[in-house]
Amino acid sequence: MAKLISSKATIFYKFVLPPLWIVLAGSIIFFVHSNLASFHTRGEAKTVRLIVILALAVGTVLISWVFPRLKKVELLADALQISNFSQTIVVPLRDIESVSGSILMNPELIWIRFREPTEFGAKIVFIGEYRISRGLTRHPVVKELDNLISKW
Repeated sequence: MAKLISSKATIFYKFVLPPLWIVLAGSIIFFVHSNLASFHTRGEAKTVRLIVILALAVGTVLISWVFPRLKKVELLADALQISNFSQTIVVPLRDIESVSGSILMNPELIWIRFREPTEFGAKIVFIGEYRISRGLTRHPVVKELDNLISKW
């Protein structure tokens, strides 16, 4: 039986958040730009505009770079079932070269690198299930997968 090791919110992060962010970012830029007259000085208005635009630009780059690449990942007995929601592949655990994960990021990203490229490339990324206490540790799925692939 398959065990879901990626977040149940993957579909939200992959398909809902990017367009929502674009609408939100555009609305904020419009609001700030249309209300610049309410600032006391011209320098203050420029500073606020710069901060808002930079923050939204960084957010847009990160969201458009990471989230569309997210995969749904399920652990089978001796393989991973990986889906991009339009195609599903099965990759044996012996074909995994390495597993790594982010630290101090929310959501927590997990990367799997394969020995040979798959239909999804040589590396995939997915979000681990949310956990409350993270600290400076990687997601437990990273260790679980490391332990499984070390047997091969």
